[in-house]
Amino acid sequence: LFSYYAVLNAAIVGIAWHKSWRLLNLLGFVFTFGIGTAWGLFDYAPEKYASTQPFLALFFVFYLLIPLLFARRQPVGRRDFIDGCLVFGMPLVAFSLQAGLMQGGSFEDSRLPLAFCALGLGVLYAALSWMLRRRANYDVLAQSYALLAVGFATLSVPLALSAQATACVFALEGAALAWLGLRQSRLLPQLTGAGLQVAAAMAFLIAQSSGAAWSDATATAPMFANASFMSALLIAVGGFTSAWAYRECLAGVAL
Repeated sequence: LFSYYAVLNAAIVGIAWHKSWRLLNLLGFVFTFGIGTAWGLFDYAPEKYASTQPFLALFFVFYLLIPLLFARRQPVGRRDFIDGCLVFGMPLVAFSLQAGLMQGGSFEDSRLPLAFCALGLGVLYAALSWMLRRRANYDVLAQSYALLAVGFATLSVPLALSAQATACVFALEGAALAWLGLRQSRLLPQLTGAGLQVAAAMAFLIAQSSGAAWSDATATAPMFANASFMSALLIAVGGFTSAWAYRECLAGVAL
C-alpha cells in the first residue's frame, strides 16, 4: 500500500517540478496522510515500526518539497502566495503520526525520542528559512519556516519532560496559520488557526481534568519545569501571539 502511494506521490512531485497544480498537491496530501492515519488506527502494531517509519519519512520529504516547488513556479511578484495548508498542515499531521508510531514497542518507556524529533524539525525548518532569506521574493515562505522552527524547537522542551504534551503543537501551528491568514488576507487559514488553538486548549483541559495522564509525571517535578506548566505556557503564547498579530493588523487598518 505505502509503496503504491510512494509511486503516486513521486509522480505528484514530478508534476509539481514542471507545473503549479495546487489541487493535485492537496488531493495527494489528503489521501496519503488520510489513508496512512486510518491504517495506523486500525492495523498498526509496534512490530511494524521498522517497515512503516521509512515511508513516513519519505512522505514527509515529498510534501516538504512540494510547497517549495509551488513557490518556485509562481511568478516573481506572487511568490509571497504560499500553500499554507501544506506548509503548516503537513508537519502537524506528520509529527502527530510520528508520535503515534512511537507509542509502545521500544519507545514505550522513553520520552526523549519524540523530543529529538521535534528538535530536528526545528533545525530543519531553521535551515530552510535561512536559505530562503538569502533568495529574493521568498519572504513569506522564509518567515513561515522560521515560525515552524521556533514552534518545534519550543515544543521539544515539554516533550523532553513528558511525551503527553504533544497537544500544544496544535496551538503553535494555529498561531502560525492565523498569522499567515492575516498576512495574505485569507479567512480560511485564520479560522483554521483559531480552531486549532481552541482544540489544543480543550485537549489540555480534558487531560488535566482526567488527572491520570499527567499527574504521575508532574507529581515530583519542579514547579515550572514540568509538562503541564510548559504545555499551558505554549498554548497561552500561541493565543497571545495571535492576539498581537490581530492587534497589529487592526492598527494598520486604522492608520
